[in-house]
Amino acid sequence: MSLAPPRILVRSSQRPALLRVTVPFGLAILIAVVLGTIHVIAPLRLAVVFLAFTLLCTVPGIVLVRRLYGEERSWLIALLVGPIWGYALSSLGILGLWLLGVRHPLWLALVPVGLSLACLFARPMVTLERVPILTQRDLMALALLLLLVPAVVGRPYARVGERTTEGEAWRAYFTADFVWAMAVVGEVSKGDVLPHNPYRVGTSLHYYWLAHLIPSVEHRMMGSSTSLRQILLANAVLSGLAFIGFFYFFVRHFVDSAVAAALACLAAVLFHSFEGAQQLMALWRLGAPLDLVQYLNIDAVTRWIFHSMPVDGLQRLLLYQPQHQMGYVLGLLALLILVQARDSLRGGVMLLVGTLLATSLLLSTFSALMMTVMAATLQGIRLLAARRWRAIVPCAVGAALPLVCAVLLANTLQYVEHGGALVSFMVNALAFESAPLALFLSFGAMLIGAIAGAVLVVRRGRVGTFALIWTIVSVSFFFYFFVDVRDHQHVYVGWRAGHMLFIAFAPLVAFALRELWTGRPLARVTTVVVAASLVLCAAPTTAIDLYNTQDTSNRQEAPGFHWTVILSTDELEALEWIRTNTPPDAIVQVEPFLRDAETWAYIPAFAERRMAAGLPISMIPLDQYRRASHRIRDIYRSRTPEDAYLQARATGVQYLVVGPPERARYPELEATLNQAPELWTLLMRNNSVSVYKVHLQRTRS
Repeated sequence: MSLAPPRILVRSSQRPALLRVTVPFGLAILIAVVLGTIHVIAPLRLAVVFLAFTLLCTVPGIVLVRRLYGEERSWLIALLVGPIWGYALSSLGILGLWLLGVRHPLWLALVPVGLSLACLFARPMVTLERVPILTQRDLMALALLLLLVPAVVGRPYARVGERTTEGEAWRAYFTADFVWAMAVVGEVSKGDVLPHNPYRVGTSLHYYWLAHLIPSVEHRMMGSSTSLRQILLANAVLSGLAFIGFFYFFVRHFVDSAVAAALACLAAVLFHSFEGAQQLMALWRLGAPLDLVQYLNIDAVTRWIFHSMPVDGLQRLLLYQPQHQMGYVLGLLALLILVQARDSLRGGVMLLVGTLLATSLLLSTFSALMMTVMAATLQGIRLLAARRWRAIVPCAVGAALPLVCAVLLANTLQYVEHGGALVSFMVNALAFESAPLALFLSFGAMLIGAIAGAVLVVRRGRVGTFALIWTIVSVSFFFYFFVDVRDHQHVYVGWRAGHMLFIAFAPLVAFALRELWTGRPLARVTTVVVAASLVLCAAPTTAIDLYNTQDTSNRQEAPGFHWTVILSTDELEALEWIRTNTPPDAIVQVEPFLRDAETWAYIPAFAERRMAAGLPISMIPLDQYRRASHRIRDIYRSRTPEDAYLQARATGVQYLVVGPPERARYPELEATLNQAPELWTLLMRNNSVSVYKVHLQRTRS
């Protein structure tokens, strides 16, 4: 039984003449739309400068894929597979110079140049019969499919930090992953080795920050001419394009139709969940206004309403998580190479697979853990089926060596803070709560299409060729139900496993579309009717989600947070003053508990300064941050300036910020601090914010 997808042939002589006209036109439209999307984020004259560095960093992967897949292969494959691989290789190379103290962009730019030259010496490893041949049909399908990226992110990105008469409006969705990325890039760009933890003084940044190294270089390079927001959003557009391009290539391995592959990818991003339709139906039955859905986290209804595991659609992956996009691509590429390689038992192949998984681990750690289990499962089945007992140990060692190196590097970079197990293998009770309903709502049309595809795969005798898909689905569901990540309310695994399941369902959906469309006329009509019905049922979730994501006019309050956070003009003035008038390594503090739900990254993300203590949503274990934050709260609760001073000195605070939340909770604080100007110097004050400096030497007896 073969575990490799069959070779997919599309003869060039069959290309319609119309394609030769429409393909360039389609590509021109795509380029124009992408440039327009970027221009809304940052002026093109500035964006082309830092994005040129990003594009340069992708070149090594394009060259390497060209060599591994053979020189006679299409450049299109290299452009679909190579960019994220090159970005990862360049990140590792730049990291080496970064750790040695090299910071000048010109020297760092030599890294991708040197890597590209080195990749020219790579030898082909992929069996051509197991790789789809891409033609002009694929180019046209891709040109249309890639428009999905600006369609999803364009409007939301244009309104991130939108300037209003009140200040800047930040939609709640972007006050999590995105401001976290701003804080990480702001810290890494300072050039310290290792990066400091902006949420707990005296510790390193315990986070997989390698994915943010290139934007950090660009932030240093551009200085104050561009903002962190502009750099990250523009880079995210390119990352989304690279992810969708690879996603299409992945699906094309299992279906010989460009149209079916593109439609399946489109469905996986836009038409996946029934949560929106379910909530609209529930509101209709109650006689309530349907527009109440704007006050729902619509792609998390399974958690909010049914208290089960949440699953985010791939549209949210495009919006918020470029680091996970890169991790997924590298891990999936490792899995593809296992079935594409001429001999997957060769040491060089297993070393390459292990290297891809290891790099994925440094970019998106938990995702890489899942895909490493998938690779081990797939290869184990192949070895057992072939009874290649003696090959088990060499294969395991070859793949494990790069992974061990990655773990050692992650430990050296102090990615993870010690303090108990971070991942637990257990029955995740949340996942089992209302599981059938939650799975049906979360995976919706894609689940139904995947089941139909699986039935057709069995009926067509193609079970073996979809072994990779079965492996991804099985391992993802295992993680969904039996794995948990500490300090994430038992929900983190649902996001990563959910994304992998959507990716794995897409080839099955594509296969179903292809097989049913080539059947009898009745089958075609039935396919169109059923597919249209599923699209109508699934479309509300993404439509509502994309509307809510860009709706900065919604100023209502959800449980514990506002749908839109407003940084007032006074606050922006104070944050800019801090950024330009305090040293880069200054410790600037706000009251963490007041900032917990909405502005937890207030100082690191917007002022690019460190705090003595904070409550970051992505740092684990959280207990140490809570204990440190309790000591900070004592400063704000102090009854005398002397007590506040002693607490500040003990915790390492150098500048104390009293903003709107602090003024509301501690109305006497400023008057208390003003009593002792020799201890607390008022440096800056406007209608909403005061900034005090803590004197290093106490002059009062």
